[in-house]
Amino acid sequence: MVRKKSASSKVRSRKEAYKRRQQVHPHISRSWRVLIVTMKAVKRFLSFRHTAEAVSCVQNVLSISKTDLIYSNCVNRGRNIHTQDKFSNSPKKNEHFDDLKIIKDIVKKMVTRVCRLDNERKRQFEKRKKNKKSGNNANSEKSTSKLSRQSKWWKKKSSQNVLLREQQFERSRKFYRNKYKNNIAFRDKEKARSNSHISIKYHTDSNVREKIKAHSKIYCRHKYYNNTVFREKIKAKSNNVFLNKYYNSIDFRNKVKTKSKIHLLNKYHNNSNFRNQYKARAKTQVLKKYYTDNSIRLKMIQRALNSYRSNNALMARKSRQLYNQRRRILKKYATFQSHKCTFKHTNIYRENFKKFQKIIREGPDYVCLSCGLALFRNQVIPFVVEKYIKENMSYEIKKHIQSYLKYSSSTEQKWICKSCSDKIKTRQIPSRSVVNKLKVCDVPTELKELNNLEKHLIALRLPFMKIVNLTSGKLSSRFAQKGTKGPLHCVPSDVQDTVTILP
Repeated sequence: MVRKKSASSKVRSRKEAYKRRQQVHPHISRSWRVLIVTMKAVKRFLSFRHTAEAVSCVQNVLSISKTDLIYSNCVNRGRNIHTQDKFSNSPKKNEHFDDLKIIKDIVKKMVTRVCRLDNERKRQFEKRKKNKKSGNNANSEKSTSKLSRQSKWWKKKSSQNVLLREQQFERSRKFYRNKYKNNIAFRDKEKARSNSHISIKYHTDSNVREKIKAHSKIYCRHKYYNNTVFREKIKAKSNNVFLNKYYNSIDFRNKVKTKSKIHLLNKYHNNSNFRNQYKARAKTQVLKKYYTDNSIRLKMIQRALNSYRSNNALMARKSRQLYNQRRRILKKYATFQSHKCTFKHTNIYRENFKKFQKIIREGPDYVCLSCGLALFRNQVIPFVVEKYIKENMSYEIKKHIQSYLKYSSSTEQKWICKSCSDKIKTRQIPSRSVVNKLKVCDVPTELKELNNLEKHLIALRLPFMKIVNLTSGKLSSRFAQKGTKGPLHCVPSDVQDTVTILP
């Protein structure tokens, strides 16, 4: 498999080939340049010929004007005439014409070659134009395949080389920026394209629309608070829009009026200072109108008389009586309902209290066989031997389980707590079992006869704790249930001296 050359190696090989070509053929240049140089050489050669025949011959052969010829008589006329006479009489005239023929042939060949190359170039150019117009699919496929290969190669190289990618990005950005600044048509096209793209995205994508709206709101708010001129313009514009809408639209005007009335009423009922100011202002306005305008004063007097007559009419009095009677009935019904509700609640309280008394009627009278604790009925279950000691068990396991339990063969009902039962079922020793080194020794008779003071004197540990009543209410502290609150401290005491002193 042939390894593909890199771009840098290709460039290097091209440079080296160009240098070799220049070293081998340094005299080769473009065809037209060769022709011009040759023509100049011919003119230079002819300028040194001092015969009129040679000049006329060269003019006829090469179609060169007289202005292009350089005559040597401009330099030294006398010497030219002398040499011309000599040259005309020389026998080498025929050789001179032979040289001219050779030059003529060379020039003709060069001209034909240059013309042929020029025609070939024109023909190739026309052919390329025709191929472009006809849209040759083969050439387009080749070009597209070539472009795709180049793009793949470039992507691969740029993905591997970070610096190359950054350079390419910087170059493209610089080119775009320069083109945008310098080319007005390109700038207008880009602006139109971006505007159309943003408008399409704005109308199609809701997320983009929300983002643009939020961005514009933030920008307008920032500009409004920082730019005083912009703020004044916005205020003036909003005032003009509001006034135009208020005077032109009846619905909008009615909405504004109702909204202002509601706002005024809320402020009147909630703000006492505003209410007092409003009353004082209304009073001053009414008094001013009353004392200044006679027609308004007469209208106000007439309105007061009419209101007095209407309020003291028979129908008004009857309606007021009915209203008061209705209020009394509603008040009575409300009190009756409240008594009914309290009676209902008292019945519920009594029923719940009876249930509670029934539950606590039995105290902690149920002793567990394993731990020996006195518990309530809901904390224990009846003890059945078959649940814990089964026939398929080994003798050692049975012996261990029997050691956990202390029961006799009496017919009395035996109980076991739920935690001990669960542990024994899993063939484990219960944590609260008496066998688990929790057996309490019997109190000696000497200590049983001591009173509280004597017990405190010989105690090896003195506990300090805060004891509080757990129940609140009218129950006395003697019968209330007690509990500790806060930390408990056990202080050791030396009782040797006390024991020796006591009788």
